[in-house]
Amino acid sequence: MRLKIAHQLALLLLAAVLLTMLIVGGLGLWNLRSGFSDYLRQRDSEQLMRLVKLLEARAAQDPDLNWLRRNERKAMRDLIDGFYDRSTSLPPLRRPPPEGRPPLLGDAGHPPPPPPPPPPPLGAGPQGSSALRDRVGVFDADGIQIGGRPLPAGEPVIRRAIVVQGHAVGYATLLAEPVPDDMDQGFLRRQYQGLAWAALGTALLSVLAAWWVARLWSAPLRRLQLASRAIAQGQRGPHIPPSGALEIAELTDDVNTMTDELARLEASRRRWIAQISHELRTPLAVLRGELESIEDGVRQATPKVLASLREEVMQLTRLVNDLHTLSVADIDGLPCHFTEGDAHGHLMNVAQRFMPKAQQQGLQLHLVPCEAAASSSSSAPCALPTLTVCWDFGRIEQLLSNLLTNSLRYTQAPGQVWVDWHCDGQQFTLTVEDSPPGVRDDELTQLFEPLYRTDTARRRDRHHEHGSGLGLSIVRTIVMAHQGRVWACHSEHGGLKITACWPLRPTPAAQHLHK
Repeated sequence: MRLKIAHQLALLLLAAVLLTMLIVGGLGLWNLRSGFSDYLRQRDSEQLMRLVKLLEARAAQDPDLNWLRRNERKAMRDLIDGFYDRSTSLPPLRRPPPEGRPPLLGDAGHPPPPPPPPPPPLGAGPQGSSALRDRVGVFDADGIQIGGRPLPAGEPVIRRAIVVQGHAVGYATLLAEPVPDDMDQGFLRRQYQGLAWAALGTALLSVLAAWWVARLWSAPLRRLQLASRAIAQGQRGPHIPPSGALEIAELTDDVNTMTDELARLEASRRRWIAQISHELRTPLAVLRGELESIEDGVRQATPKVLASLREEVMQLTRLVNDLHTLSVADIDGLPCHFTEGDAHGHLMNVAQRFMPKAQQQGLQLHLVPCEAAASSSSSAPCALPTLTVCWDFGRIEQLLSNLLTNSLRYTQAPGQVWVDWHCDGQQFTLTVEDSPPGVRDDELTQLFEPLYRTDTARRRDRHHEHGSGLGLSIVRTIVMAHQGRVWACHSEHGGLKITACWPLRPTPAAQHLHK
């Protein structure tokens, strides 16, 4: 069972809140319990110190603690009563000090008065006195208990020495006060209730916050879901305005871009199918008409007629081969076989094969590297140094042939075509430009699309010379197979300039991919 984002977020926040409250509440209650016990121990320590002060005041007149030995019950009762009420404290003894022992005098030469008792603590009164008397024990210097009730073994006690003139004459102990059950349970019960209400309120607020945040997230995600569903059904929905979190807004932009690209690809596919059918229909119609005229006896199967039929068949063959090349390149990459060879020699051979064709069409073909070499050397008309590269030379020759065929087909006579190439040590750059006519600015980015042709301003009416509209697309495919790039711009001579750039040695990954 899959939950919605709102439900998942609510459960996540609720679990986080409950876990936090459990940890914080548990630590708080443990701290309160231990703090309450520490408070009781601190109070016991203060009470024992006050008792020790009273004992030290009496021991200053009777260091042997005989007053406690003679009547332990009455002395302890008077001691506890004096602890709580000054008026009931034991009166100081007026006996002279033992022989040989100087009297203990205060600042004015009189015996020091007993310290004033503190205000009554919790549990004051008869029951408090009894509880305190049951927990107090007084011992002499030899560790013999001379006052108080016997203390149970193994119970925690607090011990303080009774000091007179720097000497310990005994010590007092106080049994740790047990935590009152009613007080402890009531206190902790209130804390548990407060924690439960706090956890309930926090959980409710977290669920409301999760619902609000999930609503903000789910709304743009729902729009994205509807848009992607429409795309899956072959429909193109409207652009979705970016909203929500940053990641969701970026995802929305990506979906909008994908929608536009799919629409463009779909339009290109439909246009391609229409253009392919048109390109195939034209030579087929010519072939059908010629064959029907021969069958009807209107025309004779003369060598001229057969040559025309052969030209139409060759045109169909070129078109099918180009379509096959592009389709294979789109599926598995253009098949390439990289070998070592001389770049200058291969390109020069291809360019020189187009010299007669350019002269027949009234055009001048300039080989810029050859002309530059001829001007700098009088011994050889075209002497170029060897440039060793690793290319698929069959594809590179096809690239240059397509560029030259495109320029010779569209350049008006008398006109000129320039072929130039150079190397910077890592990249090889090939340029083919021509004289008028040129192309519009909006056509520069579409020249490499399959089956795209410019307007009639750059067309030549030669019935025996019409292209398939795939030559520049194959040029781009070959350049990409060699890890390069190609672009078109306006020529300074008034025509079109196409530049292709690719490395001298494509990486092994590219060579493996296109083999």
